[in-house]
Amino acid sequence: MNKIRVFADFHNADVKGRVRLNCAGTIADIERQGIALREGLSLSIYSEKLEVEGVVHYSEEEKLWTAVIDWNAIQEVEPVDSQFTIQDIIREIEKKSKGGGYIYRGESKCNPKVSSKLYRDLEIETGNFNIELVEKEMLAAAKKHTGDLPQDLRLDVPVLLKEETKDFEILTEIQHYGGKTNLIDFTTDYFVALFFACDGRYDKNGRVILQKIDEIRSMIRHPQNPRHRVIAQKSVFIRPPRGFIEPEESDIVNIPANLKEPLLQHLQDYHGISTEVIYNDIHGFIRNQNIHEDAYTHFYRGFACHNRADEASTRKEKQREYEEAIKHYTQSIESKPDFYEEAIKHYTQSIESKPDFIVAYYNRGIIYNQKGEFDNAINDYTKAIEIKPDDAEVYYNRGIVHHQKGEFDNAINDYTKAIKLKFDYADVYYNRGEAWLHLQEWEKARVDLAYARDNSVDIATSFHNDYESVADFKQKTGIQLPEDIAELLTLPTA
Repeated sequence: MNKIRVFADFHNADVKGRVRLNCAGTIADIERQGIALREGLSLSIYSEKLEVEGVVHYSEEEKLWTAVIDWNAIQEVEPVDSQFTIQDIIREIEKKSKGGGYIYRGESKCNPKVSSKLYRDLEIETGNFNIELVEKEMLAAAKKHTGDLPQDLRLDVPVLLKEETKDFEILTEIQHYGGKTNLIDFTTDYFVALFFACDGRYDKNGRVILQKIDEIRSMIRHPQNPRHRVIAQKSVFIRPPRGFIEPEESDIVNIPANLKEPLLQHLQDYHGISTEVIYNDIHGFIRNQNIHEDAYTHFYRGFACHNRADEASTRKEKQREYEEAIKHYTQSIESKPDFYEEAIKHYTQSIESKPDFIVAYYNRGIIYNQKGEFDNAINDYTKAIEIKPDDAEVYYNRGIVHHQKGEFDNAINDYTKAIKLKFDYADVYYNRGEAWLHLQEWEKARVDLAYARDNSVDIATSFHNDYESVADFKQKTGIQLPEDIAELLTLPTA
């Protein structure tokens, strides 16, 4: 029996060093393979360039599945284009587009051919297959059902459109509703193509296809009566005689799986491109639901639990339903990051209903931190501490936010409080040790880093996750580490 192999984010580890199996790419990979996670299940977890054996364990503290791994056993695997940054991707598309005259297509996985849905679904392989004849027959059948279409496309209403134009408009309607046609969606905006390349299948590389207009001008079709979604997506269509086109490899930009979610966030923050903008009608909403089915499932389950909590008659029942709601909201966010705002809204409503609900403050703080809203995160963690001042985990998380802000004195204070509450909290010793580095308190850093190392924290890997190398640390901070500390934090060579 083959070993189960699951994509995971090695940066997404809990305080005990277990890799959380809840990032969007992991969830998509588990669902694709039909894996049922259970306690003690053996599997391999991998990223774009790392792989290690692990054992599945359910975290009662965080209410999610994790993988217990030996960090010292992680092996490098054949790398893919994971060293690209967001700006590298964008610059590459811009460079290839120089001079203009291109249209673009984004695909969330790398299909064998750039083909129409009709071609893909019929699995056409023979070279003499007349796909245009198939589409014509399908169109004739579709014309019997045009009563629900806009008036200018209905056969029982006299219009001025030419028959060929009307046929094409009916095809675009079929495409709009998700039906099979010989049309291939393209866009005139490469940022829109980037969105489609990143939206979904987070465990697989995507791609953006650049197509020179002059090479396929006779195949290009423009909708005469564009709907809202077609306008938002800046859509044009290619109608290829063989059902597919074959762009040059040099006209394809690959999108590494590990950059999909950061790219989506970048597109939303800097270009105003999001699911709500791209799928801006009811049919787009349905399509978006299908793509992110798991995220929507968890979100609506959370919403149902939230309502039950509001209506519950006992404090115990309210608490149970609120905790269940937060668990589902958290899982929906992991699957679809732009659920952040909805989750924040519902956490806020939970707090309004139950002002001492520490879990809601804690989880809302996590979301604010992930969004880069550090002050809001600190405020929520501070409120959680007021409610429960003996929770080491909250101090640790508030310390991390101060650390990210460059407030190293505040970070050290929080790390120290966490250690006082949980003296053997090895990960906190590592973080405090790293904070001491920024303050050039070398002896204190040595003590904390040594404790973390002696208690199973891979301090070199942890440092490498934050900085590419000791040299990178110096370049970013201007601080030269002592030789013995630099040696502690350097990954061993193969």
